[in-house]
Amino acid sequence: MEAAQNDPAMDPLLAEEPKSPNTPDPRATNHLDTHNEDYQISGEKAPGSLTGQLDSVHPLLDGYSKPSKEREADGIAQHSAETDPQPPQSNVPLSRYPSRRRPVRKSTRGDHREIARANVSRSHLKPVIKPLVCLLGACVLAVGHHLFNSWADGLPIDSGTRIPQVWVLRIGTGFAFAFQTVLAASLSFVICQLLWFSARRKYLTVQDLNKLYHVERRDIISTIWSNAVMHGPLLVGAALLSFMLPIAAVFTPGSLGVRTAVDPEDAPCVIFAGNLSDLSATPPLYTGDDCLPLDIIPNATRISEVTFAGARPIPLPEFCGKNCTYKVITDSMSFKCDTNQPLPAGQMPSGVTGTDTVTSIHAPSSRTFWNATPSGDQLQIANDPTLPFSVGWLSGTSSSPNGDTQKAYCTPVHARYEFSVQTISGTQSVTYNVTTSDEIPHVPPLSGQPARWCGIKEPQIAAITLAARRSLQGYLSMRTTEYGNTWDLSSTVRLASFLNTVSDDLVEWGDVVKGIEETAANLTASLLSMDNGRQNSTCTYLNSRVVYDYKSANLLAPYGVAILVVAASLVFGVFVFLRFNPHDLTTSFVDTIGITRNPDMEIFARKDGGQNELEALLRSTKFRLGELSGGYMGYGTRKD
Repeated sequence: MEAAQNDPAMDPLLAEEPKSPNTPDPRATNHLDTHNEDYQISGEKAPGSLTGQLDSVHPLLDGYSKPSKEREADGIAQHSAETDPQPPQSNVPLSRYPSRRRPVRKSTRGDHREIARANVSRSHLKPVIKPLVCLLGACVLAVGHHLFNSWADGLPIDSGTRIPQVWVLRIGTGFAFAFQTVLAASLSFVICQLLWFSARRKYLTVQDLNKLYHVERRDIISTIWSNAVMHGPLLVGAALLSFMLPIAAVFTPGSLGVRTAVDPEDAPCVIFAGNLSDLSATPPLYTGDDCLPLDIIPNATRISEVTFAGARPIPLPEFCGKNCTYKVITDSMSFKCDTNQPLPAGQMPSGVTGTDTVTSIHAPSSRTFWNATPSGDQLQIANDPTLPFSVGWLSGTSSSPNGDTQKAYCTPVHARYEFSVQTISGTQSVTYNVTTSDEIPHVPPLSGQPARWCGIKEPQIAAITLAARRSLQGYLSMRTTEYGNTWDLSSTVRLASFLNTVSDDLVEWGDVVKGIEETAANLTASLLSMDNGRQNSTCTYLNSRVVYDYKSANLLAPYGVAILVVAASLVFGVFVFLRFNPHDLTTSFVDTIGITRNPDMEIFARKDGGQNELEALLRSTKFRLGELSGGYMGYGTRKD
């Protein structure tokens, strides 16, 4: 202050106007000043007054424009004015100023009615505009980031893209960090208001106030590793929220990734897989001359066994390339199974009728778990593929069956398959649609003679039927001896996919009927791997591209949470600003001077009494931000 008094530039501001003893002091708290009242409420001063000149520097310097002795003289003059009031001297007509008292804060709660009205004036609400604009800007950036990622979604990552991949990633990251920056600016307003709110709540030492100021400046060490939360919990909470805002900038750029897109393109093609029922286009699947006993070629037998054990077709030729799908239509056969038909007598022990389940037709002291056998003349059964067969199966152990015996009566029928063979990057999958029709016609052989090819109208389909039935027919039983359990089997059904569990003493079956039907379909598809002529087809070529893949939830969720949290904090911050910060205090240099220039603070600025005494005062002297006796805002000590 001494330097300011010696500065020639401050002479016009520090020069006192001559005034009479009856001139009232405009800083007096309860003074009725009809001349300067509107200037005091709105923040202006009457023209020509000393207070108006000083407040042009900053309103918070009001009350320090004169030395303490001069302020005491003003108090005496004010007292004289109250006992002998004189009309105020002014060049402005009195009719311009209404007669009402200046609103004065009575407590730190901010519940004075006139103060509340002054707080919501248009000029006082100007500081709220900046954080609101920042919040709206964050919403705009979030929408912009979403629209940009939506535009990029599905675009190929190649040289033909209008924006290179590296710039797509940079733009997304720029959106994220700009979003975090403007939200932090909006939250800084809340943190500033909570600083003054905490400073007004109770008396704090200078050290405690220093910690609150460090928290307001987002000093993470002072925020976490100090007792600042004891003096300003809301301030610390808001600061911690500001530290977590970068989380949105970390997660949101990952919402735009990449994926492989497959663009199908259909075109006519020729594949080397003919209709299996056409002998003119495919090689025969049976052996011998027309009237030799029925049998199938060894290659078809091997394909049948491998297909049944693998529960899927063997790999088929890639007729149209590595990334392609082709279709094959062929005539073949299938099994139609009826689960309501009874089993032939003696084929399976019956748990329903209560007959002995330990003794079976296959061996003494054994339990039968599977038996699939056509009924009829044994010479006819051996090679006639057109005959239906009965199958029974049982789950459980040799000593304890699990439920009743299951059964089915399966009849060979004509079927037309439409196979789709898809190969993508060397991985092949086969799907099919099947349409069944009538039964395969049967021509009874001569009495006492085996079935011959000359009696079959469709020998190719009959050969497929014979191969499929051979995989299923036979029996599977377990015999109990003094040395343990022994398996007796005459069927490859132990390799079936619908047999879920086989151990030394446990058998569990799956969906047997579905497994029998899939056996015929898988065998038909596998036989297409043979050189079966050719046919016209439609090939679907799969063109793979790497494109951008946008997951909107990974962007909108972090942005939405951050906006909601900051919006709620801003609402609370505006409430604190309107009720507890009528002077619009900030942490600027001018405001800092205004609230710390008082006699109670001078000892800390000048370090009177030495360093030891100063440190003791820092720990013992407590201040609180509030309205001091002179009518201005500042840090004051407790007055006992």
